Amino acid sequence: MTEAAASAVVEKVEPWLSQGDVFTSVLIVRAGVAKGAPVAGVDKGPALLISHGCAIDKKTNSGKSKLEYLSFLPIQDVVALPSERAERLRASSGNVQPYEAMYLGSVPEVGEGYVTLTQPYTLPAVLLRTELREFTAEETGDAADHRIVATISDSRAGRLTDEALELFYRKWTSQWTRRDIVVDEPDRGEP
Repeated sequence: MTEAAASAVVEKVEPWLSQGDVFTSVLIVRAGVAKGAPVAGVDKGPALLISHGCAIDKKTNSGKSKLEYLSFLPIQDVVALPSERAERLRASSGNVQPYEAMYLGSVPEVGEGYVTLTQPYTLPAVLLRTELREFTAEETGDAADHRIVATISDSRAGRLTDEALELFYRKWTSQWTRRDIVVDEPDRGEP
């Protein structure tokens, strides 16, 4: 993949897994139909973690992790697209439409990428040997908490910016409901 100027991805990742984390090398499960027959395969490549934070950090009443699966979208190479389609995708950067694709721009250690929201897949969390670890309030920027970390195969090189994650939420909702739901800004007490 080649490098692009703009990016929806920042290089800083938290020690815990979060929605929007970019993995440079994770198993990618592909399935489809070719010439009227089903085809399937498994590769390794870059992918975007799309499991919601609530699903990642969910715990039992006794404090054990309930995480069984993680959901991903494969990150695809913009340069591999026909030039006209690549230009349309680049021009859509930051826009809700097209719903089914999100341009990521320059992705650290990957290159110029995008995801197609119609290609989600899940992997057992055990493949990353996930476990709960305690983090302080200073580390989380919030309250002290236990969060999920990957103890093997943690190839994260970045994560979506806050703005890109908001756009992802809107695109995901719009893709699957065909409704663009915009959350109002919180009331800041201004007249």
